[in-house]
Amino acid sequence: MVVNIDFDTYGRSVGRHPAAASRPSGGANGDEIGDEIAALLRAAGLSPTPRRRQVLEALGRRQRPVSAHELYVEMVGAGRRIGMSTVYRTLSALAEGGLLHVFESDGETRYRCCTLGRHYHLVCRRCGTVQDHPVADEDRWLARLCSEADFAPDLRDADVPGVCGNCLRSGRDNTGRVD
Repeated sequence: MVVNIDFDTYGRSVGRHPAAASRPSGGANGDEIGDEIAALLRAAGLSPTPRRRQVLEALGRRQRPVSAHELYVEMVGAGRRIGMSTVYRTLSALAEGGLLHVFESDGETRYRCCTLGRHYHLVCRRCGTVQDHPVADEDRWLARLCSEADFAPDLRDADVPGVCGNCLRSGRDNTGRVD
């Protein structure tokens, strides 16, 4: 089932996405959201084309990554005139610009808006939510580990799989069954 709601309503329902922390919250005027998205695109060195703006707006402040096909179906269902190949190209450009993170799971590529700067992605293997967690300078354990292994980490892609607190407390597995 596809549920389509506007960017502001979605943001209020799930809370502010960490990547949006520096953005002002949009009011009743949709132009504010459009201006925020345009500013993000420009900051990433991308032209704020209508399609890029639409895709970023559709991604909103999701906690779970979404596939290109899921996003395409949602956008078309919301009345957007957009092609599947345009969605793929746009997601790729946004990811290259650092605005999206690409998650590979079970042979499928999924996308999610991403916090700017160095951070870890805490990925729940049960419900699929992703939390961005900034890399603190105090993360000496990783520096020590990499030094000992003569290894240079790429923290842009630092995904940490595990189980979120909600899933731990609910006792449910990823199929909805109680453990």
